[in-house]
Amino acid sequence: MVALALAVALALSGGPAAKKTQLKIEIKPAEAVLYVDGKKKGTGAKTHLLTVEPGRHNIRVVHHKDEHSEVVSIKKGEVKTWQWAFEDDRMDKKRAAEEAKQDESEAKPETGEELKDPDLPK
Repeated sequence: MVALALAVALALSGGPAAKKTQLKIEIKPAEAVLYVDGKKKGTGAKTHLLTVEPGRHNIRVVHHKDEHSEVVSIKKGEVKTWQWAFEDDRMDKKRAAEEAKQDESEAKPETGEELKDPDLPK
């Protein structure tokens, strides 16, 4: 009788091999906010492993005034990994400003050195 009850319980649960349908979501930076199907799920401070129903899901990530959204499809029993990282262009802008400053300093003559135009009389 116990064996029959156990067999029924396993059959109803999908059996020992039944897998959860999950989305594994990794976002950066840590301050970015994650929404799945319109519900806030947390931030990029950690990886999110969410059990979901099979089908299509809307993932939206918001960081300051920037955002990205995508629809992903997931099959029953699948574990799908989804990643998104906002690019931080502040370092690119800083690097470009430093390069421009360096180019400018290379173009200027050193102190005490005069600009001489060979076409001008002395």
